[in-house]
Amino acid sequence: MNFTELSTVPNDFVFALTGYHPDFAFLESLGVRIEGEDRCPACNPLSLESNVPGIYLAGVIVAGSRTNEIFIENGRFHGRQIADDIAARSRSSRTLQPV
Repeated sequence: MNFTELSTVPNDFVFALTGYHPDFAFLESLGVRIEGEDRCPACNPLSLESNVPGIYLAGVIVAGSRTNEIFIENGRFHGRQIADDIAARSRSSRTLQPV
């Protein structure tokens, strides 16, 4: 993706949520599966897309109830991972469109 150009990604909503206590009930209401004793949301570790297609997770919520594992130092890459996945899908869908 060329970050020198601005682009818009069509979406229905963007939830920019900040806070220290994960809102598991909100994620579950969206259909995101919460797993294990640590209550980690199910997501692809490379793309951070949850088990619900199109819902990506970033920040402390990725670690579930282990909120002491994600900080600015290691969570700052989440946005890039998500943007890279969305860009790759966008490129892929353009190449698969019938002409």
